[in-house]
Amino acid sequence: MLGNLSRKLRVLGFDSKYFSSIEDKQLIELAKKENRLIITKDEELAKAANKINIQVILIRSDDEIDQIIEIATKIGLSSFSMDTNYARCVSCNGRLEFVEKSGLKDKVPIGVYERQNQFWICVDCQKIYWAGTHFKKLQEFVTRLNQRLR
Repeated sequence: MLGNLSRKLRVLGFDSKYFSSIEDKQLIELAKKENRLIITKDEELAKAANKINIQVILIRSDDEIDQIIEIATKIGLSSFSMDTNYARCVSCNGRLEFVEKSGLKDKVPIGVYERQNQFWICVDCQKIYWAGTHFKKLQEFVTRLNQRLR
């Protein structure tokens, strides 16, 4: 239900696990074991987690910005930023580290290699990131998000 939201939270620097299919009991146990809060649209899951004192944010909106605002309101955040020092891999949730361009010539498209100077790599899955057009769109998303939070 919230896969896109999970990816956006990772870009914003939040450690965000996502499961497209997992039993409620398993998810609750994982949240308890790892001291995580559960973000869900599933009211039954939210009730079950609340019964055993697991923090839950029940998302009501279908709009991504509204969803993040719901989370920000619940946990007391007043703004967000795009900071590659804290961003996480959108694919696996791993941490990103700056990587020297010189070692990437055969690992990224040649045009990207020629145009970009900064690259980051996921320490877990080795996916390579750079500040391309998608990055600019994400920055615009964060700007719109922060304007709505004011």
